[in-house]
Amino acid sequence: MRLIAGSLLILILVLQGRAQAPSEAEQQYLFYVLPLIERGELANAEERLLSGVQQYPRSAILYNALGIVYHKQSKMDKAADAFRKALGILPSFTAAQLQLASIDQQQGNRTEAAQLFRSAADSTTNFEALATAGLGLADCEDYAGAAGVLERAHALRPRAESVTYNLALAQYKSGTPASALESLQSIAAAERQADVLHLRGKVLEGLGKAEGPDDLTAACRLEPDKEVFCADAALAAIQQERFQDAIAVLEPGLEKSPGSLSLLPLMGLSQFRLGRYRDAISSYTAALEKDSSVDASREGLGFLCYVTGDLEKARVVIEEGLKNPKADFYLAHLEAMVLYRLSPQLRSKALDAVNRALQANGKFPPSYFLRGKIRMDRSDFTGALEDFEHAVELDSSYPLPYYKMAQIYTRQGRRREAEDARRKFSELGNLREEEILLRQTQNVLLPGPR
Repeated sequence: MRLIAGSLLILILVLQGRAQAPSEAEQQYLFYVLPLIERGELANAEERLLSGVQQYPRSAILYNALGIVYHKQSKMDKAADAFRKALGILPSFTAAQLQLASIDQQQGNRTEAAQLFRSAADSTTNFEALATAGLGLADCEDYAGAAGVLERAHALRPRAESVTYNLALAQYKSGTPASALESLQSIAAAERQADVLHLRGKVLEGLGKAEGPDDLTAACRLEPDKEVFCADAALAAIQQERFQDAIAVLEPGLEKSPGSLSLLPLMGLSQFRLGRYRDAISSYTAALEKDSSVDASREGLGFLCYVTGDLEKARVVIEEGLKNPKADFYLAHLEAMVLYRLSPQLRSKALDAVNRALQANGKFPPSYFLRGKIRMDRSDFTGALEDFEHAVELDSSYPLPYYKMAQIYTRQGRRREAEDARRKFSELGNLREEEILLRQTQNVLLPGPR
């Protein structure tokens, strides 16, 4: 739900009461040209406006109109120059500020664009101008500024739902979810508007409310062709370990978008957590066929091949991804896991792989645990103990290192420390290594917040 400005983007804003207001002759000239712009006769309009600025060289409104014509012709440099000339004549000309800001934003000059959007908002009480400036600030990722401007627009027209929605979105993005929720509550018939339900679900999630996933699911069901709605609904279900519910919201979305790179990996993750390994392999394979550069899909497929015992295929899948020098650290970690299980003769290569993973991410406890196991197998008990201890320093709830630490402490005659480690391992639940690997991999494969 996004407010769309008029075709001429507020071509003329009221300038009454200003010393620099356009003369009646300038206004009449502009009104003579406006129908040409509206009919798309841009070459003719350009010619007339060039003639006009020769007659009225200090006319901000004619330079602004000329900039709009250039913009419509995709002559961006000329358009920007015309808007700057308009602002040189009339620095507080809101329409020209908004137009130039839009060009800056499109060209990636966010700092300059945001400044112009803020200046435009400061100099007007026009609803359309405020709404446009607020959306522009949001596009520049100045969400706090956008919220402030959109609040002013909302105060002028409280029933304008598109502004209310965008205000709530800016408030959510700026880290004030309670304010966002309050804004959303004023939107009528929210239960029938998928975008409102989706945003409300994200806001409720941010506030830690249990109703958030329900709204996300409802948004997906209303518009299953919106991939982000179904992806967020599935992600919320997966985080709650409701994998069957995740599949239920993903299936309609994949019917609409069978090659979706946001939905297929989530489907694969849900399927493998339910033990449907063959289906999960198919989902991840389809995602890789669509885009072989996505590390998460490759990691999911590689891990599934690993847990199903197809180690050679897992190695091929993983090593193909590692040809990319910017590959995710977890691919190197998976390579080490596969090599470690394949053969004792590959332990040196496994050690090299886990060292590369740790070089890329030195805060991943499972890599220290794996390196500790390799060192322990090579009778490097001092190095192994350092790795196991480092793993639990990073994550004190990680049980497996405590079991290995107890073995080494016992070997070293450190009975009290061995007993403490065994007790800690028992307190943490004695989970099987395979189950812990599943959970660790799930955490890695889950996409970050949107």
